[in-house]
Amino acid sequence: MHYQISRNGQQYGPYTLEDIQRYVTSGNILPTDMAKSEEMSDWIPVSQLLTPAAPPADFSAPALSTPSFSTPSYANPEPVQNYGQPVTPALAYQDAPNLHWGLYTLFAWITCTLFSKVFTVVQAAWLRNVQPNSKALMSYGVQYGILILSMAVRAATHSIVNVDISDSSPMHSVFSTYYAHQNPVVSLLNLLYFIMIFVSRFVMRASLEEHFNTVEPVGLRLSPVMTFFFGGIYFQYHLNRINAIKQAARYGAGRGF
Repeated sequence: MHYQISRNGQQYGPYTLEDIQRYVTSGNILPTDMAKSEEMSDWIPVSQLLTPAAPPADFSAPALSTPSFSTPSYANPEPVQNYGQPVTPALAYQDAPNLHWGLYTLFAWITCTLFSKVFTVVQAAWLRNVQPNSKALMSYGVQYGILILSMAVRAATHSIVNVDISDSSPMHSVFSTYYAHQNPVVSLLNLLYFIMIFVSRFVMRASLEEHFNTVEPVGLRLSPVMTFFFGGIYFQYHLNRINAIKQAARYGAGRGF
């Protein structure tokens, strides 16, 4: 049997009873939401659907009385309280960016990884929308902020050491080239940027696993080794797979399976 779920005038579903139990456990459906199947004449609270109250015992009835098969009548439920912004069931969450991971790899190679830097921000921004406590977007912002600062310091250093263009002595040329490439500030920023690459990847990994094992439970497990070496490409491979699962689930729900 399939049920519709209603909250604040919006309806979701249909879902099986097992789906509803799982979404209640993950917090996507609340026990005080209303549920109704095609066979039911009235809406009832989800809590009543999952744990229907047993009929009171009639001690005055004889022990071998004939059981009654009449359909129970459901009292009109009290109005659902105002929850503010509703938390929608899992299938209603925004799908992840659906660029095929093979195209992701091709574009990253063609643009010398510039595309991957942009697309990781797109991934992190999407994750922030569906998992508000995610710190991945902030982590990538710090990473690319350090990169931009490093490039600015390098450009400023190169301008300073080459300001005296009238001095063409070999020692001046050697010193300028050495200093421009060995500036300790640039070296420190480059090291921080290198560290933040992997910090951002593992922050993203933690947020993805949290979302897809609580809010949208699909049992996602991401390899730390693959995360370390491939980052955004590896994430996109799994996001494509999850999108395919969700599309199949929507198709099945639409057909009443």
